[in-house]
Amino acid sequence: MFEQSLQAIGIYVGFNLLINLFLAYRVSAGRLRSNIMSGTEGDDGLYNASRAHTLNVEYVPLALIGLITLHILSAPIWLLHLVGIFLTLGRILSALGVSRSRESSPARLYGTLLTWVAQLIAALGCLFFVAT
Repeated sequence: MFEQSLQAIGIYVGFNLLINLFLAYRVSAGRLRSNIMSGTEGDDGLYNASRAHTLNVEYVPLALIGLITLHILSAPIWLLHLVGIFLTLGRILSALGVSRSRESSPARLYGTLLTWVAQLIAALGCLFFVAT
């Protein structure tokens, strides 16, 4: 069971690292395209790429810490997968929504909700497994 939960964590850490690298690449490519090396100077594409990356960096580290803590507390594998799937799908949807427009979109909304639910489940799970 211990090895399976480590493998599950590895899957979600790996996917979220790849998502983050992809989003960082989009910012760098946008900077080269627009020749803007600092800020966004009104370039909508660069702004959206930068915002998608920033939002990802804000949410993913704490969520992954929650996932790892659940493993340490011997949470069941299904709970690790639930948190990991919600987080990963949430970050993909959020990035798609934010990258396309400054305006709200269904992808951005559902991505944010899935990310928040992943964090809520991880937080409550940690508290539950500490108390039991």
